[in-house]
Amino acid sequence: MSRFSITMLALFCCTIISCKREKTDGIIAVPDINLTKNISIGSSNAMDVNNLIHTQLSGSSDEEFFQNASIIDVVGDTIILLENAPTSSRLIMFNLQDGKYLGQVNHRGQGPGEYRRIIGAFVNDSNATVLIPNFDTPSVYEYSLANDSLLSIFEREQVMTMMPPVGGVESCINIALPSPGGLSILQYNSQYQRIDSISLPGVECGNFNTVWDNAGNNAVFMNADTLFTLAPGELHKLAVLSRGDKALTPQKDEEITMAIMSGEDEIELLKPYILVRNVQYTLGKILITTMTNGEKHSDLYNLSDGKMLYHSSYDELSIPSMIIVKDKTGKSQKVERLFAKNGRWYGFLNEDDSTTSDDRNDTIISFEI
Repeated sequence: MSRFSITMLALFCCTIISCKREKTDGIIAVPDINLTKNISIGSSNAMDVNNLIHTQLSGSSDEEFFQNASIIDVVGDTIILLENAPTSSRLIMFNLQDGKYLGQVNHRGQGPGEYRRIIGAFVNDSNATVLIPNFDTPSVYEYSLANDSLLSIFEREQVMTMMPPVGGVESCINIALPSPGGLSILQYNSQYQRIDSISLPGVECGNFNTVWDNAGNNAVFMNADTLFTLAPGELHKLAVLSRGDKALTPQKDEEITMAIMSGEDEIELLKPYILVRNVQYTLGKILITTMTNGEKHSDLYNLSDGKMLYHSSYDELSIPSMIIVKDKTGKSQKVERLFAKNGRWYGFLNEDDSTTSDDRNDTIISFEI
């Protein structure tokens, strides 16, 4: 995590909200996954997958190319990418059947209906719109995915937090407010109206020991070793990720944060610990990416019993997640920056395996497990 992230996470505010509620979605017991044991396992062979499709994204003009994008949603045959680069912050859409460029949502600026940078984008499948909060003003913009027009401006609560909003319009959009007394989570609907909240007294958020992210369109939050999904007013237990003495305590997290701000090497300081860096799950399968000892591990598990199905290690620490799959010819291909939804997995073909000569183009690989 950069020094910028460390500084921003230090901002917080307090709020008075409802009591914590926990559920397990009817599951009698959630899996207990031993991350400490599993990191020492050798990498698996390339994984056999089903219904694998390659989609070469095409473009003929500069606006159709992008760099370092991430997948934020898939709606029907449309894949929606977020590009946050030094000179751009936009959503770009392509057709997954033929790779054709479909359009973009691009309103970077400081005028009315514009944002400086996209920090959270929430697609509404039902009406082909996207919500993008503006963090310079207490406003949320609703744009059309079809023609990039500004449709509505919603007022939002003016709260101070630099932890990004997570979740989706189908369940709720969540904003985390760390404070000395614990963690407050405010929850909003598709018009950014407050619908519920969760209070977690005593929970300490750190720069490295806290998971607060999107897994597909689902918000995930990790406290100690327990991974939760978020629903209005409720935490739903998803899995226990045991790390033993390799778990980073809030106190040690704070010590490391201060050492990094003093100029010490971040990677070296974090090597002894297991940090959960990315989570994706769908239809009973969960991909957990961790970082320890200067490398990353992306491991696939059954959510029903915690059984490991696949294990990989890689040293490109900037890549959020990566697995190796077999294509239809049996060739191994690295797939990175994965996104999971409705039983299907999507990711970018790693540039080492790409055959295109233009490093601004990308190939999407999608499959089922």
